[in-house]
Amino acid sequence: MRIGMSLTSSYSRQDDSKQLMDNLIDRVELMAELNFDSLSLGDHHITRDHYFQVLPTMCRMSAHSGTMQLIPLFLLPFYQPILLAEQIAMLDVMSGGRTSMICCLGYQPEAHAAFQTPQNVRVSRFIETFEIVRQLCAEDDVTYQGKHYAFEGVTISPKPLQQPFPMWIGANADPAIRRTARLADAWVISPGWTPGFVEEKLQLYREALAAQGRQAQVSEVILRRDIHLSASREQARREAQQLFEHGYRGFDAEAMDTSLIVDDPDGCIQYLEAMQRMGITHILFRCAMRDQAAALQTIRLIGTEVIPHFQST
Repeated sequence: MRIGMSLTSSYSRQDDSKQLMDNLIDRVELMAELNFDSLSLGDHHITRDHYFQVLPTMCRMSAHSGTMQLIPLFLLPFYQPILLAEQIAMLDVMSGGRTSMICCLGYQPEAHAAFQTPQNVRVSRFIETFEIVRQLCAEDDVTYQGKHYAFEGVTISPKPLQQPFPMWIGANADPAIRRTARLADAWVISPGWTPGFVEEKLQLYREALAAQGRQAQVSEVILRRDIHLSASREQARREAQQLFEHGYRGFDAEAMDTSLIVDDPDGCIQYLEAMQRMGITHILFRCAMRDQAAALQTIRLIGTEVIPHFQST
């Protein structure tokens, strides 16, 4: 089981943006010190709150990331594919070959309207952008003819150090999971899914991989989970009481109980072992509490008690 952290990029507009960035760097440095496997950042646009944009923020963090894998997430319909290929290749070079990317569709109508990517073309734009980035990261003199993009003889340089360059897809709906099995190097699972739902959709994914003849090629499955850890389960629940009183990221009651990890390190280990038995190979945590002290507490407990358990087994 590989264990990483997706850092929260969204904060109140009233907060000092420079201090927030310093706080994120402190989290990254602690993660590197405690041997986390990976660091991820999400992607949103035209938000009313502060939102630290994924690529420049990840570049800033890469200098503090030690040996962690860097995993930026991109909402592909919003990106010009040649430019994105050049930028992600450069990040892989800068990091010494430690970069992967998560590719998602995006869901906010106002963002799609602002970027002039209507909902009815977002899937086709996603597929074309994915295919173009994949080809440009691997080949020279690429020619592409699609509905949205067409060009001849395009080469980017430098290319990613990793060949092939790892491209993952985050997918929720059944057609998107099947598309992931056809295109991607790994599937990234939503943080709000209950364990039972994860198990059900893992079966669909495996069947889709088999139908594509790719079950031997694709072995990594990534699960995103939100978390708050403390010395005891009772203390963790007290500290996170506001999440249960006011709701959390649209989670329903079952997801709050089974998908949001609010526990002590032993409870977290038991949860991860159950996920590992299902076939999860990589967990990306996200701190449920945005407060810096609470986030550092969770990172420290994962790094000192949870990660060593899986390194020794």
